[in-house]
Amino acid sequence: MAMEMRAQESVYMSEDLTRAIAPYAATLHDLFLHSHCSSCFRKLPSQPPHGLSCHQNRWAFSQWHWGNPGRRWGGCERILEGSMLMSSARKMRTQTSVVSANGLTVETVALWAVMINSVAVQISGERDLGIAVYGPSFSWFNHSCFPNASYRFVLAPRDEDYVSDKSEYPAVPASKEVVADVWHAWQFEDHSTHALGKYGPRIVVRCTKPINKGDEVCITYIDLLQTRDARHSDLWSKYKFICSCKRCTSSPEPYVDFLLNCDFRNLNSPEDVAMSAAVEDLNDILQKAISVYSLDDDPKACCDMIETMLSKKLMGDLQQVEYSQKRDILHPLHHICLGAYIALASAYRFRALTANTEGDSGAASFEMTKAAAAYSFVLAGATHHLFLSECSFLIPLSHFLLSTGESMLDFVECIKGETRKNVSEAKFSFASCSTGSEKRDSMQYNKFRSNCEEFGERMLSLSLQCWPFLAQSSPCLEKIKNPIDFSWLGSAIFLSFHLSKEDSANLSCTDRVPVNIEKQKGCILSLAICCITFCKYLASICYGPQHYLANHAKDLLEGIDLAQ
Repeated sequence: MAMEMRAQESVYMSEDLTRAIAPYAATLHDLFLHSHCSSCFRKLPSQPPHGLSCHQNRWAFSQWHWGNPGRRWGGCERILEGSMLMSSARKMRTQTSVVSANGLTVETVALWAVMINSVAVQISGERDLGIAVYGPSFSWFNHSCFPNASYRFVLAPRDEDYVSDKSEYPAVPASKEVVADVWHAWQFEDHSTHALGKYGPRIVVRCTKPINKGDEVCITYIDLLQTRDARHSDLWSKYKFICSCKRCTSSPEPYVDFLLNCDFRNLNSPEDVAMSAAVEDLNDILQKAISVYSLDDDPKACCDMIETMLSKKLMGDLQQVEYSQKRDILHPLHHICLGAYIALASAYRFRALTANTEGDSGAASFEMTKAAAAYSFVLAGATHHLFLSECSFLIPLSHFLLSTGESMLDFVECIKGETRKNVSEAKFSFASCSTGSEKRDSMQYNKFRSNCEEFGERMLSLSLQCWPFLAQSSPCLEKIKNPIDFSWLGSAIFLSFHLSKEDSANLSCTDRVPVNIEKQKGCILSLAICCITFCKYLASICYGPQHYLANHAKDLLEGIDLAQ
């Protein structure tokens, strides 16, 4: 059956494509059964009233589940009802009951299909609260590795009679034959007086690119910062299909996949790119290091393992004969390196927090906080480079920018000196960078790119001043001449900035020059503000101005203002 959603009108980027869609079923993870309402997912007060739901004027003792963690309001029994509904729609068309050759009924098959469409509910920056299943209004959005839309979760309004102020939205189903019956059956149920999942977490789909009338609207089901083989493996293991989107079928492969997959020696020879077994071995080392950190609770061992690997495999100032003797050489934009940056930034930040708690020396905490900030910055910079080539990467970029900003602020706190003076010197504004969401919920793409270029140039300017200091004393980081402009890697690299000859000549982290700590503190604080402001801007574009990511960035910026 062909199921898809298309735009019934042309839309700019940063527009909501659907209403707030209620779930057919939702359930909390066990960890949150005592702290959140199992119906609407709102956080419970410390002493809830006995038997009273968190919705006004509605009595339902099962809502609270206080002392009854086994009860799940809106759980799998609702999913089974959904499978029966889908089966009924098929029977209405075929006028018969369908049983497969292996004895499975349509209801059972439909139940499996509904379960595989469940999504993790993310309301805040912490771990997901639970899972939810949505009807065709959301589940018919197909996957693409170059998506043009994203989605966010919102809590159901406390007013039970709340009605959306917009009757029609741009995304509509495009289907044939039996699928239309399923759609109409679900729509009837969804708009009936006993609306499904009435109090559960809602989901809203929002466009992240301009979409022409009639174009399919796609979201992504997986992490985009993967090679094609890894994406296909991920999709097959979770959803049992092989992606045939433009990114996966293009020949030659897109620039971003070329970068994520190729050996450093092949950067300027795309026709020679091939995945080697040695790179798979490196990925095994990375995954083992992550397991040591997450399962064995040993962040130091994780850092040692990954940095040992990078010190041997990451490109450096080697002679050609030395290159030829190595099985593989990584460059800073390789997917193995991106995974390494994520793990190292997290592990070093955890180690810094532990050092502060356990009263370790200030010097150790200083170095670990600096390393966390540096690896976060490289990750954001590498993702930013991919984003300049393909707009789809604005989603992971917004998250990495926030993490970078927070890590930079932590590092600023480690540097002794007068913070208020630095704050006043670091302030800058982008008057033109309004998302337009308060007056008109859309944005011209050209204006968006112009604003992003302004942010990028600001980050580059600041990186030229502070990157040598951030990378100092780290053999792995010192191999990276600049984390924003990667033109130093070779002529095949997309030229996103135009450096002066002086700046190009100074792209080096190896020169041991005297460091003015006070000046570096001001520069790093400026960089933190720039990254957080950029995050807030991108989050408003791809999720909306009220999303938790945009709100968190706003709170951080307001906190910096209060420090003055």
